Amino acid sequence: MKTYKRQYILQGPDFRRKSGFRFLWIALPVFFFLAIPAAPHLLGRKIPEPSSGSVDAVIVLTGGGGRIAEGFKVWKAGSGWDLCILGTGKNTKLTQLLPEADTLSEWELSRIHTEGWSGNTLENAFSAKALVEERKYSSIILVTSDYHIPRAYHTFKKVLSSGVDISVIRVNTENGKLDAAWRWARRHFVEGWKYWGYRILLLWV
Repeated sequence: MKTYKRQYILQGPDFRRKSGFRFLWIALPVFFFLAIPAAPHLLGRKIPEPSSGSVDAVIVLTGGGGRIAEGFKVWKAGSGWDLCILGTGKNTKLTQLLPEADTLSEWELSRIHTEGWSGNTLENAFSAKALVEERKYSSIILVTSDYHIPRAYHTFKKVLSSGVDISVIRVNTENGKLDAAWRWARRHFVEGWKYWGYRILLLWV
């Protein structure tokens, strides 16, 4: 009888209620810790992709595999008039970025522009702003990695004039190769938190 009473006390309604509260105290922080960085990627699916028409410039942000190749392919297909490659690093030759450059005509080469000073997404956006204002672009295609799209798009929308139409092309991570699941998760997790950091930073831009 004593054993039965002891078990009832340990497993009664109060014990189960306290266990439920303990679970919530653990589960809720974990949920928000994962949901906050996931939200930009889910909302980023609504960011517009290019229509069938042509834009003033295809702007490629360096820093990820396959971005330049994809941007060149889109530009060569006639989706944009100019091709702008941002963040190439100093003293980098076009042929190092684009092996196809040797096969292009002088007229085509005159429509390709590279910039070597910008080193992050915010600097990329200000570099693009200078190009947009100088060349009077009203529409651009932004080419960058799929996980980078939400932060890059928000930054460019904030920095560029509101009259500039921005669409995006998502480049698969590792140039289309499948990453290990943990690497994919890590990229999206870190990038999701960076997105919210930029949201705060850009309040003063």
